[in-house]
Amino acid sequence: MRTRRGRGDRKVNGTAIKSTATLDEFFSRHYGERWPVLRKALCEPAARKAVLWNRFCQLPFEDAMPNARRADPGLLLQIFYPTDGEEFLPQTSDAFSVRAHCPLDYATAVILEHLDVGSFDCVLDMCAGTGGRAVAISQLLSSDASFTVNEQRSDRCARLRRLLKEYVPINYVNVTVTQRNAETWYEPSAYHRVFLDAPCTNERQILQQCRGAPVSAHQWSLKACSDASRAQRSLLLRAIETCRPGGRVLYTTCSLCPVENDDVVCEALRVTRCHAEVLSLQVRIGERTRFGFIILPDRCEGHGPLYCCVIHKVSDKRESSEEDDGASTNDTESDRT
Repeated sequence: MRTRRGRGDRKVNGTAIKSTATLDEFFSRHYGERWPVLRKALCEPAARKAVLWNRFCQLPFEDAMPNARRADPGLLLQIFYPTDGEEFLPQTSDAFSVRAHCPLDYATAVILEHLDVGSFDCVLDMCAGTGGRAVAISQLLSSDASFTVNEQRSDRCARLRRLLKEYVPINYVNVTVTQRNAETWYEPSAYHRVFLDAPCTNERQILQQCRGAPVSAHQWSLKACSDASRAQRSLLLRAIETCRPGGRVLYTTCSLCPVENDDVVCEALRVTRCHAEVLSLQVRIGERTRFGFIILPDRCEGHGPLYCCVIHKVSDKRESSEEDDGASTNDTESDRT
């Protein structure tokens, strides 16, 4: 006798799982025998602290960053670790009160490289949070670029303004800070690059708050992931619409859940009126997923979770008005326009 799937139930690895599944039940089904190892890594402290060298600071590098070791010379963003057993690099500022370095982990720097920002681009950061990633993106822009940084929450937006003031001098990059609901953003084809770090369930934070104890349904549920995914899809649709033809959207979350990652991308590309394609990426760290890649702490030296997908916007309208059943994927990244 066939059993009916309940409303909100999901298929994981080809098997239906109830919407009432606990965090451990859901991810045990998704990751299989790997889950206990991954769970342990998620409960441990995050990867070693790193900082981003602020190119706008006028101090000599040797004075501002003594005994610092570069994390990866292959990255455009200059990420450094302290040496000599120090946990943090001491902060300092130049004569204009511009700070020398900003906390930014290596995995985030890797993901931001996929935005492929040009120095003269118009760029939008739709959900900037407290601003660390915005400071990083500003490092790649010239005074002829345009950078719009948005954060809806008033407390975070106030902190964002302070952070940008401390790191990005006004005459170096044209930065505009806004406080809007990104789900209703309407500015068609306005930006070369759109960065969307979507609000998510953040399972690592939940697990660490539980200190190894079982996670209750109040703290995590598949319904909460589904609710988050609806908001994420709305945000991603606005991001695609806002991007110029020939531009790209970088979609990221810090969630493990495929409902908030690949599923969001698949659904957004199915319903958007724009012609958009997922780009195939060269993965420096992490593992491939259906539409992007994810960095997980059990295999990436404590980094993550960080999910990343890059979408190339071909045109404002599809050639066909019929909805696609899925997302199309390019074998290689398209050329910049």
